[in-house]
Amino acid sequence: MPETKKKIRTRRGLREYSYLGCPLTRNRSAWCFRLCTPDGEGHGHCGRVAPHSLKSAIQSAIEKHGKKQIEKRLNGQESAYLNGPGKGMRGVGIRLGEGEADIVLPRAKADLDEDGSVLDAVSFRLMSDSAVQAVSTLFDDVTVLTSKFSFTLTHTEPSGNLLVRGRYVGQAGNQYLADAMLTDAAGKELGRGEGVFFERSQKDSVGSKETTGE
Repeated sequence: MPETKKKIRTRRGLREYSYLGCPLTRNRSAWCFRLCTPDGEGHGHCGRVAPHSLKSAIQSAIEKHGKKQIEKRLNGQESAYLNGPGKGMRGVGIRLGEGEADIVLPRAKADLDEDGSVLDAVSFRLMSDSAVQAVSTLFDDVTVLTSKFSFTLTHTEPSGNLLVRGRYVGQAGNQYLADAMLTDAAGKELGRGEGVFFERSQKDSVGSKETTGE
């Protein structure tokens, strides 16, 4: 943030000086009123390090541990998608983030129809998979099931690999909303989809199977 120039009267006349006051309260005091939201580097609107952005060693350690746990869970989810039964399309790749899922599928003639556009079944699976995976990133030991999924296609011939991004949108009661967009390597849109999903605990699934078996 550029320094604010002010003028002060002295015996030798008016001179400019600089100060870093609070731009929100117009107060020249060095005291921080903790009113602004620090940026990514912890600096307030005045340009100085905001006291309310400072974290203790314990807080930093807790956050670091939490990030490692999330990363570990997402890595496990990626492996489950690629190696699990009925999963992992030919040459597919996946990258997960919190509330997001990116899936890449190399273009192949087997995935295209006579007009050169992506087969409806392939488009549906890519978009539905990415939406399900995006919602699944929010949970641990939970199976996400599809309640409803609809999609539209442009029937455009793709250029290069097929890319689809699923994104968690929000929650309505015990249902979760997510959408997906399918593009090619050039960023050309090939289709969009949106769906409603619900969760089922894996422990509940095991329990119900055991009960059924008895």
